[in-house]
Amino acid sequence: MLRRSLLTALSALVLAPLRVLAATRPKKEVLAFYYGWYRTKDAQAHWQNPGSPNMPIRGPYDSQDDAVITRHVDQAKANGISGFIASWWGPNDATDQQLPKLLRAAGKAGLKVCAYVENAATPQALAEQVLYLHRTHAGHRQWLTLDGRPVVFLYDRVLQTLGLEGWKQAKALIEQNAKGALAFIATGNGRNQIAERAPYFDGVHIYDMAFYLNQKRDISWLWRRQFYSGWVGYQKALRVKTATLMPGYDDRLVPDRPKPRPVIDRDRGRLFRALWDAAIAADPDWILIVSFNEWHEASEIEPSQQNGDRELLTCRSKSARFLR
Repeated sequence: MLRRSLLTALSALVLAPLRVLAATRPKKEVLAFYYGWYRTKDAQAHWQNPGSPNMPIRGPYDSQDDAVITRHVDQAKANGISGFIASWWGPNDATDQQLPKLLRAAGKAGLKVCAYVENAATPQALAEQVLYLHRTHAGHRQWLTLDGRPVVFLYDRVLQTLGLEGWKQAKALIEQNAKGALAFIATGNGRNQIAERAPYFDGVHIYDMAFYLNQKRDISWLWRRQFYSGWVGYQKALRVKTATLMPGYDDRLVPDRPKPRPVIDRDRGRLFRALWDAAIAADPDWILIVSFNEWHEASEIEPSQQNGDRELLTCRSKSARFLR
């Protein structure tokens, strides 16, 4: 009896740290990058120039249309997506005008939303934009949070423009007005960049998966599994670990981009399914999908005339595995 009691006590001591670790891990999420800039009043600007290799299954739509927003939110929620990372271009932009509508629709469906800050010319401008989001939108009950703090994603362009020192200046200005109030997820393209940026962010992510998928490998499935395993491992010092998926890519109809452009074939949906499996095996906290509806780069999973709802159905089955 004494021996059994000692073994039980020892087992409890060994398992206790594991339980603490599991308890503090962020909640798993499946988040899709979302674009609210489409208009039908000026189709030349949004659906014809730049062009789109694929088209929505119901044809062009207006992102300010409440029915369209509701449809997108319902499609995402019904197919295993837990949140949208909404492209955001600053106060009073069309994406800012759409954000309250998106949050209202998300509230009815139980979907999370956060902003993807796309550009900022100076540290002061970035701080002002982030503080605007904090005051105006981020307090909504549907805003995505990490450890109780509203999440803000930063696109690669922001850090390319400001550099790490510029971000430090912006963060100091943000902290003066909202100390510890927000969680920030930046880009991190490669092991060295992740290590450099990790002390200053809660998480990092890749957006431009086309660059990695365009690399030639003899055993691509093995490389992808190694890629995700390495990528998640590089993030060990960060509060949340991410893995990014992409169903395909083709931006050749977008003008003024240097040629040649990478084209990632969907392989009738096999690529997306393989990336899902590799990402799940790497055990990240959040899986990010590029994208829900970036039509001009043909990375969308929204139902299309060309591919139907194939990628959404893949999300439904694979996210059920990941989130369980």
